[in-house]
Amino acid sequence: MESLVLPTDRGVVRKLSRRAAAVIAIALCATGAAACDRGAADKAKAAPEPTSPGAPGAEVPRVRFARVIARPLAPGLESSGTLAADETSEVAAQAAGPVVSVEIDAGSRVKKGDVLVRLDARDASLRLAQAAAAAEQARARLGITPGTRFDPAQVADVRAAKEAMDLAVADADRSKALVATGAVSQSAWDQARTRAEQARAQHDAALNGARQAWAGLSAAEAQARLAQKQLDDCSIRAPFDGQVAERRITAGEWAPVGRVVAVVVRDTPLRLRIDVPEADVAKVTVGRPVDLTVAAYPGRSFHGTIKRIGASVRQQSRTLPVEAEVPNADGVLRPGFFARAEVHLEGKQELALLVPERALGTTGTSARVFLRLGGHVLERLVTAGRHVEGGLVEVRGTLSVGDEIAAEDVDKLSDGVDVAVAE
Repeated sequence: MESLVLPTDRGVVRKLSRRAAAVIAIALCATGAAACDRGAADKAKAAPEPTSPGAPGAEVPRVRFARVIARPLAPGLESSGTLAADETSEVAAQAAGPVVSVEIDAGSRVKKGDVLVRLDARDASLRLAQAAAAAEQARARLGITPGTRFDPAQVADVRAAKEAMDLAVADADRSKALVATGAVSQSAWDQARTRAEQARAQHDAALNGARQAWAGLSAAEAQARLAQKQLDDCSIRAPFDGQVAERRITAGEWAPVGRVVAVVVRDTPLRLRIDVPEADVAKVTVGRPVDLTVAAYPGRSFHGTIKRIGASVRQQSRTLPVEAEVPNADGVLRPGFFARAEVHLEGKQELALLVPERALGTTGTSARVFLRLGGHVLERLVTAGRHVEGGLVEVRGTLSVGDEIAAEDVDKLSDGVDVAVAE
């Protein structure tokens, strides 16, 4: 074999070493990349492919089914609405003053006339005492007692003036008779006549003074009554029987005239406000019974009566506002509750198809059910109607009595999916 002679120059050896290192690095990278590709391929082979419901190898969902039933129902109209207070009053102060005490709080039950808030009444009490004294003074001047009918002729000054007038007139009449016989001079007659006229004028003045004093008494009594009202207004009272919805003031605050101190609502009866579609307006009349339910008391039904029907249809929604009165003697219903109501209409009972509430799903704005057909289900669009006792809902659509429909987990199903019947 021919021997290989390597160059001994150090520069050549250094160049060969760098070139060999580069070749080795490229080889290592190629080997690592091949190993990575083989690892990824192994993982891809090991991972199972995803399956969709109904695809070969997918787990078949187990579903409980219920049958569509028919039941005779009276004609009715189902709607939803809100319960509102029969009356709502923002009770305001009619007198100004500092608040001494607040007798109520939110949720308090009150009767008509109960004190809600008390204001400082010292100034009003003093004004009342002053006005009452002025009225009593005017009453004493006239010499009458409270409740007595006023007769100006019975006033002391008027009676005295009347007696003086009568005496002067009688004296003048005698003088006139004596003048004719010559027993009394003409000058004496003139003097007697003048005294009679003066007495008559004094009587008239006394009479007018009595009437003026009576008017002054009436004004003083009116001032006293006004002062009494201002004193009464220092006690702010409930306008009707009901419940306190809000308390808006605290002891120590200044309450100007018109300041709302509390909101009181009359919660019996309540008003149920619903909207009736334009097509059903003719079916709803005053006096028709209404059944309603609220989320706060599931399984409990409340009853009311249509009392008021709106005068015009709302243009945007094409519905007519209707109000029903709902008794609430026990106070369990609250203004603001959302209620589901059924208005009972006139007419004969008709058969209606009923399905469990849980069997209804949604597709956009429509309701749907899943009909069992062999080992799979088919989607059927329906129109939901009234809710009845037992958790059932009236439906209209391509269903028949006895059809089996999925009764639970309908949101997990789709049209044509394979299913198994759950035990």
